[in-house]
Amino acid sequence: MIKHILLLLLLVTTTAFAADPKDLEKLKNIMGETATKGLDLSNTDLRKFKFVAGKIDLKKANLANANLAGVNLEKLDLTGANLSHANLSGANLKNANLTGSNLERADLTNANLENANLETANLISSTLVNSNLKNTNLTSTNFSCANFNGANLSFSNLKQTIISGATFTNTITYKISNYESVNDSKVNCS
Repeated sequence: MIKHILLLLLLVTTTAFAADPKDLEKLKNIMGETATKGLDLSNTDLRKFKFVAGKIDLKKANLANANLAGVNLEKLDLTGANLSHANLSGANLKNANLTGSNLERADLTNANLENANLETANLISSTLVNSNLKNTNLTSTNFSCANFNGANLSFSNLKQTIISGATFTNTITYKISNYESVNDSKVNCS
């Protein structure tokens, strides 16, 4: 209990001037939720919140429609998180674990996903324009109708990745692995 109170105080003091008061109230109520349920931070403006790996549990968190533009999420475990429609433009997700997460229609423009794990993630219709996915695990990830224009996929593992309807203009694909197992079926992206 004391550990939870200290963490709550840390969250409140580090975000007091960073986020909308309604969003801060959501963060204050985090401690009452169970780890298996996941945090509900949907529709929140978290652009100035300081996420620290090991200090907050974002596994299975609901971050749908959250504004995380420019946020540092480096090394965070977002396994199974719902980030659908989230604004992650310019976010730092280097070495983050996004295994099984839902990033459908997420905006990852200029995001850094270097060395991230996106295995089995859903990125249908996501925007990855000019994003850095260098050395990223994309095994069994669904990128149907995603936009990779100007993205860097160098050294990434595309084993059984779905790229149906995705766009790849000026995309860097230097030394990607397992391209022969990529699924590129005809699909309607309208």
